Order: sequence, then C-alpha cells, then structure tokens
Amino acid sequence: MPSSDYASAGGGALKLKGAGIDKKKKKKKPKTAEPTAEASTKVKSRSKSPSGTPRRSISPDAAEQAIKEDGGRKKTEAEKRHEEMRRKRLEDRLKKEGVKTHKEKVEELNKYLSGLSEHHDMPKIGPG
Repeated sequence: MPSSDYASAGGGALKLKGAGIDKKKKKKKPKTAEPTAEASTKVKSRSKSPSGTPRRSISPDAAEQAIKEDGGRKKTEAEKRHEEMRRKRLEDRLKKEGVKTHKEKVEELNKYLSGLSEHHDMPKIGPG
C-alpha cells in the first residue's frame, strides 16, 4: 500500500538541506537604571540630575538668546563659497530664462505640444 511509504515520516517543521543547527533567539535583557562601569567612565565629565538625565550648563532659552546676540551661526569658508556659487547660478538662470508667470509657462508648453506631429498624440481608449 502506498500509505506504508509515508508511515515513517514524522510531523513537525520541514528540515531543509544546509540549514544547520536550529538557533534559538536570544531574549533581550531589560536595561537597568544604574549605568555600568564602562558607561560611567565615558561620561564622567557630565553631571547628572537626580532623574539620571544629563544636566545642561545653560537653559535652551539662554543658549538661543546667546546665538541671536552673536549674529547667528558662523558659516565656514566652504559654506560661504557654496552660497555664493548658488546665488550666481540662480542669477544666470533668471537672466537666461527671464521671469515667467505660471500662465506664460503653460501657454509656452501648449504651443510646443501643438507643434508636435500626430505620432505623439495620446490614443483614444474605450468607446466614444
């Protein structure tokens, strides 16, 4: 009988060739509230508040005020060169193209499309 051929087969998951040994997933350990010895050596310079978060030397409002008083963030030489080149390219493009309104751009596109051959027209799909 054909059923006897399958009598020795066991149930369960399929075994694949070259799959090797089943690996168990490692469970993540919950983080403790106290820092480890390694972490505490790295962050010795910062003081911590009672809640365990690092303290700031000044408040965010005071830091923002200090930046405004200094005239904002100082740009590097590369940033200054980049801004200058970007401004020049924009000016050149505006001189070449000119300032066009949306209506003028649409009219120009329609004029271009009307000049194309019928080969480029969209075919009608469906009845009607």
